[in-house]
Amino acid sequence: MPNVRTASRAATLLRGVAIASAVLAAAGPAARSIVDKEGAREKAVAEIKDFEARFNKAYETNDLRGYFDFYTSDMTQFYQKGRLDLPDYKRLWEKEVSDGGGMEEVKIADMTIQVGPSLDAAVAAYRIFTRQRHPGGAPTDTWNQETDVLFKRAGRWKVAHVHYSDAPKTN
Repeated sequence: MPNVRTASRAATLLRGVAIASAVLAAAGPAARSIVDKEGAREKAVAEIKDFEARFNKAYETNDLRGYFDFYTSDMTQFYQKGRLDLPDYKRLWEKEVSDGGGMEEVKIADMTIQVGPSLDAAVAAYRIFTRQRHPGGAPTDTWNQETDVLFKRAGRWKVAHVHYSDAPKTN
């Protein structure tokens, strides 16, 4: 009897292995899809980190042409004084720089990035330190909070909306 019992157990084990193999084979493409999607998401996050570094470097160096190229043409912005569209923001910032103002230093901290399921929309939120010189005045150092809403259009990430506000004094 031990031989029959052993043979029966072996057959059951082999059926289990065959079923498990079939399930894994069937799930293979789905599992690969999940892995591929996660890899694409990680790639998008890396692209956005690079984008934000270049975006804020253009801001810091007062490279207005480069800086404004990071925005969509229909960009909107909320900042301490209200809402701006891209033409209003360009006029405001170009005047500031032409009058002798501008950025001297920019640092970003505590960035979080969320990417949409289609991988063509994202939100980057972070704290931003700026040392800004003002026409006819002393430079000021401030910490603010910034949220950038980004869309990938024609293969390039662009800022479609910015929300910029004072950071709490405790940060």
